[in-house]
Amino acid sequence: MEELREEKKTFNIQSEVLFVGAVLKQPELLVEYSRYIKSKYDLYDEATRFFYNEIERMYTTFSQTVEENTVNAYMSQDKDRMKTYKSYGGFKTIKKWSDLAIVDDFKNYYNTVKKYSLVREYERFGFPVQKILNHPKYDTWLPNDIYKMIRAKADKINTVILANEESAILNEDNSKLVNSWLLKPQMGLELPWKLVNEMFRGARLGKLVCMGYLSNEGKSRNLMKLIAHITLVLKEKFLLLSNEMDEEDLRACLVTTVINNEEFRELHGIDIKKPEKELVLGRYRDNNGNFLERKIDKDGEYIESEQEYTIRVYNESEEFRKITKIANWIDEQTEGKIFFKDVGSDYSNEAIEFECRKHKMVHDVKYFGYDTLKGFGIDDWQTVKQTTTKIKELMKELKMFGWAVIQLTDDSVYTDIFEFSSNNIANAKQLKHVVDHLILGKRLNKEDYHKYEYVPHKFWGELRSVALDLSKTYYGWKIDKNRGGSKDLIPLIEVDLDTNEWVEVGYLVKKGK
Repeated sequence: MEELREEKKTFNIQSEVLFVGAVLKQPELLVEYSRYIKSKYDLYDEATRFFYNEIERMYTTFSQTVEENTVNAYMSQDKDRMKTYKSYGGFKTIKKWSDLAIVDDFKNYYNTVKKYSLVREYERFGFPVQKILNHPKYDTWLPNDIYKMIRAKADKINTVILANEESAILNEDNSKLVNSWLLKPQMGLELPWKLVNEMFRGARLGKLVCMGYLSNEGKSRNLMKLIAHITLVLKEKFLLLSNEMDEEDLRACLVTTVINNEEFRELHGIDIKKPEKELVLGRYRDNNGNFLERKIDKDGEYIESEQEYTIRVYNESEEFRKITKIANWIDEQTEGKIFFKDVGSDYSNEAIEFECRKHKMVHDVKYFGYDTLKGFGIDDWQTVKQTTTKIKELMKELKMFGWAVIQLTDDSVYTDIFEFSSNNIANAKQLKHVVDHLILGKRLNKEDYHKYEYVPHKFWGELRSVALDLSKTYYGWKIDKNRGGSKDLIPLIEVDLDTNEWVEVGYLVKKGK
């Protein structure tokens, strides 16, 4: 006769307390794990479910710090919520649970909570869960081990509890999709370059663009032009991660961009040109066109205080007053925010993933830039491709648009723009297979201008091309990959790095073609 066994509980309150306590102790765990947690199923106890739900909601809508004053302020915003909070012991409970939890053991807490969650769902569907609970190896099992035991009938439960996605049937609902495109064409946010925008069908969520340049050709500045357009013109939020330029350099580039580009001038209404070098050196002209200098004595010592000098420059320089107004205008734009994180000390795949998930979760950021795409630790083709793959997966999962800049090989300077290919990418030509769009940019040598002509926007549809202007600097953008359509044309960009102007003037053709 089979030995009778004690009926075991299908929940583990202690593990739930430790799980929630760890989240309360280190809320950043939500960034990685919240997408896997279904509190309705995973947390049996009403108190643990309440604290988990509220800390997740607070993290995404109110504050990312779990301090007594902050939590109490959040809870007090809703009368019923505050009542429940007090009934469960208020912040004393949070403090107690946090002290009990060990963050380094969080993965174990998570697995235990998920394991019992599966057991409860199996029991609800009539599976003999006591056999599972009484198994001698139950304590060492992971959630997937339990799923494997009842695989034949458990697929639906596994999908709900373990957050796995079911396969889609592609030959269903297609007529509905065609009608949806009629009403809402598959176009993303407008890119600031007309031809590129049409070729890529805009900045579509889920897509990743890689833009390649030679070193010191302006790849970070070009990215800032895109960021300023998306945030200040189109009023969308943007996350920029950089392992190259620091915060002050990027701020200088942003202000320079907004001062000098026509699309921003139409918004702030101030007509002025100012190169970045003069801006960061604090060089301003008086109304007669002469640079103002801080007063010094015969020994070169300042005899004018900083405040006196600032007031004098403001009074005597219309140029300074205009620049100040533009800077104030930038600060006043609250709809499109630029979130910046210097990741120079850690640009591992894990760090990139954390920042993307956090900013999407907390701030609902949909647009992402990365400067510069390279391997962390070992900068070889394998690590670069792995990082590119990770970013592409994140963009797809989080429904974000990504623009990453990469460096081309030094010998690319000798390659004609029409011959550019992924072979010109330093360390990782294989990333072409991962990205949705690949642009390879090159500054055209003025000695080669005679080889080319370009078709201006105003002549599109006509067989008319014009010569390149020797007084101007041009970049050709070779579209090496395009999942949005054709890649036959090479957009021609007129560039001034001093004022960070990147104006698409048409497309490049070989002379005589």
